[in-house]
Amino acid sequence: MTLAGNKSKLSWAAMMLASVAAASGPQSAQAAPAALPALEASGGALPATLESKTRLIKLLLTQSPAVRRIPQSDNAQARKKLAEAEALVARADDEAAAGRTDAAVKLLDEALRDIVAATRLVPDAEQQAAQERARYTALRETTRTFLQLHKNLSARMAAKKVQASASALDVGKVNGLLEKAESLAAGGRHKEANALLNDAYKAAVSALNGLLMSETIVYDQKFDSPAEEFQHELARNRSYEELIPIALAQLNTPRETALLSERYTQQSKGLRETAQKLAAGGDYPAALKSIQDATVQLQRSLRIVGVIVPQASER
Repeated sequence: MTLAGNKSKLSWAAMMLASVAAASGPQSAQAAPAALPALEASGGALPATLESKTRLIKLLLTQSPAVRRIPQSDNAQARKKLAEAEALVARADDEAAAGRTDAAVKLLDEALRDIVAATRLVPDAEQQAAQERARYTALRETTRTFLQLHKNLSARMAAKKVQASASALDVGKVNGLLEKAESLAAGGRHKEANALLNDAYKAAVSALNGLLMSETIVYDQKFDSPAEEFQHELARNRSYEELIPIALAQLNTPRETALLSERYTQQSKGLRETAQKLAAGGDYPAALKSIQDATVQLQRSLRIVGVIVPQASER
């Protein structure tokens, strides 16, 4: 790497850390030195690296808003990390003065890791508030959607005289939690609102899971015809499919997991199309097996994203 390229990385790191160090992800403390790579000790490259790193780190310690929050915070660990970083910088100055450039650079790298770790422990209040607001919106909408799905599924099961799970949803209680959460959010208390919404969300998911599990117990049901049984299985398949986009949109699913979930969903669609063609041709035993296999794929799709995880119907 050229000296010019290294200086460019130094400038980038200085801007990023000086403004948003507290927003760095969990790997920031380990990744920081990678943005400031030590150069091979050839010619004047290493002394230049030492000078640039020293200037950057001292700038962070004196002017970074993220660092300035630490002494005023009540986080003892963050203050300790900052003190350790300052001590390391002082030691690096001593090593540099003694001509031990390589040792000084290593101390500065360690100081930078401590600085980033300390800032992560004292996040920006405005940033935290924005995250809580976003989480509130996501939880509220997801819970409402699950409530509507529960209502629709309950109505269909009642019409089919399917006995639901004993763990019924207390809709009044969940709606009460939603109302209290809205009141708290209106007053800017999103963190407290999210605690209530989390309870409402769990209750809705648990009850919806219970209904879906009830629908898996098809061997206890009496159908007037194979066609009626097939329509029941087809409706159950679509109930699962409705949940997948909600899970992917609201639960911050990692890209790799989302791709796997989508693969299972596509496999389900193919099996469902086959099942419908078989049913149209009157081959209901084969159609039932195909649609049940399709539902298994949707259950897998949902399970890997962590929302609904019924297993009884997998065959």
